[in-house]
Amino acid sequence: MAMRRRVYVPALLLAVIVWMGFGTCTDSTDSTSANSTDSPSANAGVDAVVHYVNLEGGCWTITVDPNHVYQPLSLPAAFQKDGLAVRVDFKQRPDMASFCMVGPLIQILSISPR
Repeated sequence: MAMRRRVYVPALLLAVIVWMGFGTCTDSTDSTSANSTDSPSANAGVDAVVHYVNLEGGCWTITVDPNHVYQPLSLPAAFQKDGLAVRVDFKQRPDMASFCMVGPLIQILSISPR
């Protein structure tokens, strides 16, 4: 007579529900908030410097200051120059991901050389 394995579905189901619940938690001190004083807000025109990071095939970054380095989703070819000083308007995109992981992702709304 073969033994049957017992599957504890209620315990497994509870574990999955709890695990999924952690993904819906939010922090009221979200740094992407437009009211945040910790980082430039969305749509704020800021002075920055473009840098190239030789990682995983290369990534471009926008450095506002040493504590605020961002990764643009797409940097126009004319601005892909390491050390280029720019004025940039952007919107943070926490809903997107990148393989470089060098900083929060941003969508450039406008960019011009300084």
